Amino acid sequence: MRRYTSALMVAMLAAGTSVAQQPINDFAMQMVPAVVFDATNMPVGTGAVSLADLESMALSNNPTLRQAQAQVDAARGAALQAGLSPNPHAGYVAEQIGVNGTAGELHGGFISQEFVRGDKLGLSRQKYCQRAQIAETNLSAQQQRILNDVAMRFFQALAAQRLIELHQQTVDTAKDNVLTHEEMLNMGQLGEAEVLQARVELRRETVTLQQANNDRDQALRELMSFVGLPSAQPATLVGTLETEQTPIDWEVALSQLLASSPQVVAAQQKIRHDEIVIRREQAEPIPNLTLGVTTGYNAETQQAVAGFSAGLPIPVFNRNQGTVRQARADLSRSHAELERLQLELRNALSKQYRDYISAWQHVQEYEQTMLPMSRKAVTILEQSYKDRRAPWTSVLAAKRNLLNLESEQIDNLLAFQLADISIRGNLLMGGLTEPDAPMAGGHIDANNQPR
Repeated sequence: MRRYTSALMVAMLAAGTSVAQQPINDFAMQMVPAVVFDATNMPVGTGAVSLADLESMALSNNPTLRQAQAQVDAARGAALQAGLSPNPHAGYVAEQIGVNGTAGELHGGFISQEFVRGDKLGLSRQKYCQRAQIAETNLSAQQQRILNDVAMRFFQALAAQRLIELHQQTVDTAKDNVLTHEEMLNMGQLGEAEVLQARVELRRETVTLQQANNDRDQALRELMSFVGLPSAQPATLVGTLETEQTPIDWEVALSQLLASSPQVVAAQQKIRHDEIVIRREQAEPIPNLTLGVTTGYNAETQQAVAGFSAGLPIPVFNRNQGTVRQARADLSRSHAELERLQLELRNALSKQYRDYISAWQHVQEYEQTMLPMSRKAVTILEQSYKDRRAPWTSVLAAKRNLLNLESEQIDNLLAFQLADISIRGNLLMGGLTEPDAPMAGGHIDANNQPR
């Protein structure tokens, strides 16, 4: 009897991985090793640093990527846990202790196992595997946000450096203008008011130069914050504001955004997640089977005895119908969220594309028409001054106008670069914003025990 009972116990436990359902293999849920972020040996502080260098450093040091990776690891851990079978119950049993002066009618052990039916474990694991995929998409989106922000601050710093050089030339021209006016005052060709105006102009240009220096320092500080190395300072940025890229057509930009945006991909993945949730909640009423075996010794009859039990709940009143309704509502909400997101992205792209194409038109107009005309005017006036046919003040005024146009062109180039980065980067910003959890937002978390 004992031999058969022991065999029955072993068979019942072994069936835990074969009866009713087989959970997804744990191999599919192996955890990815934590990424090691090494901030040493970075080419910062000395020498020249390119945009590619900064992007590489940012992907190694920005803390939001560790947060996004943690969301992925947590979702994978939840998926692993969700597919595990229940543990068996085992214990000791003693009945009728002391009857007729004996140790008891029965002394022995018992073991029971719950067998999950309806593929509930498999569906639960699929649900959290889908959440892990959403977390991976969010990680990809966060990487793009960081790259976009780093590139934008890089070009802002480049533009600020270019403006410093231009404003220094403007200050030099203003100093020359003051000296010229003072000489003309001494010769009686101008009044004191004109000299004062020239000196005011010099002070104004000096203040503008100071502002340009402050703008560059701010851009560099923000740049290194997004890189994740706030105490580092690049000696020189290697790059140019000019670009050989032509503008993207509106329809192409829109189709690329809606097809490749991680936000859209995540919204589509959430729809698939909610479809799995419905299947999981529909399977919930399928009753689990609990089997139990007891074996022991009857002291009264002095015989080995055994017992067997089987039971399952009967889904008469609670068939999980309310939770299924919740899950269907969340699926409907997810479909609407995808539509809303696509419309929101279209509006955001429309505004960005307006700035994008306007900046490009300004760049072309300045480069092809206004700047060449202004440079030619300076050349003509310089020659006229040499021929004593134009005063030096006219030459200085033409130079100031050229420098102002070149300053405006830097602003145009920067505006185009920033808009281009945003459009090609799926309008993603926020490289220091904490990444979303896989099911953040208006998700309705449906489960069989609402809390």
